[in-house]
Amino acid sequence: MDDLLKNWVTKIKENDAKQVVDLYHENALLLGTFSNIERSGKEPIFNYFKNLLQSKVDVEVVTIHEHKADSVIAKSGLYNFIVDGKIIKARYSFLFVKIMENWKILSHHSSELPKSNGNDSK
Repeated sequence: MDDLLKNWVTKIKENDAKQVVDLYHENALLLGTFSNIERSGKEPIFNYFKNLLQSKVDVEVVTIHEHKADSVIAKSGLYNFIVDGKIIKARYSFLFVKIMENWKILSHHSSELPKSNGNDSK
């Protein structure tokens, strides 16, 4: 796993909402797995993670797809959230932007994988 995504996973596992939110850009957008609202800016994103991290949360990255262009990196794929021992299979996309020498999350979408209807094919 690469450093940017690994850093986010590490901060989630440390269970500290402030450290997680520090990874996000001031004007970031979060469409979180465990919420049905858009969260724009650090305060609403902090509230999301503060609520989520009241539970024991772990993340297992299953797949990573990466696209780079100058000072932008997009990552998407599948990961599993383990919340209080329950596995929630989800998909994700992150858009990282480079500000000075630091990378920040500008956009993060995560949603639970839909249930298969039996018509899915590889």
